[in-house]
Amino acid sequence: MIVGDELEPDDPGRMDDIFEILVTSYSSSGRPLGLDEDLSWRPATDAYATDDAFIVQIDLAGMDPTGIEVLTDGESLTIRGNRSDIAPAGKKHYFKMEISVGPFSRRLMIPVPVVADSAVARYRNGFLYVTFSKGDRRDGGRRRIDVDGGNSQP
Repeated sequence: MIVGDELEPDDPGRMDDIFEILVTSYSSSGRPLGLDEDLSWRPATDAYATDDAFIVQIDLAGMDPTGIEVLTDGESLTIRGNRSDIAPAGKKHYFKMEISVGPFSRRLMIPVPVVADSAVARYRNGFLYVTFSKGDRRDGGRRRIDVDGGNSQP
């Protein structure tokens, strides 16, 4: 275990090494995380209603649709998965680091009545679209929604 007193403040190379070890081991662990764990990232999300549907759009560029888990009970929507780091292995010196990798999770409350069984999930051009028909809420229990990864429009 590394204790703060062991680090030399004038040795940024040591801190870089520690950061590299943490990022590499974390992104390659592949272990599932709980919804509330601090280490998961939260993809950008839009949620909106049309006259007859409630739609959630999530920015998940670079994902394999089979690695995305979508769950709903009609009152909330949970999306989670793990985006792999495809950068070459080895030590790197980043000048800009904004692309999140590793486990992610988003949980949204659905603010309008929807028919849970109507939910469909499609992955297109780096975005996940989850669409519900508006209607009376029915207690259908929690269910998994398969993600269609085809090339048609959302």
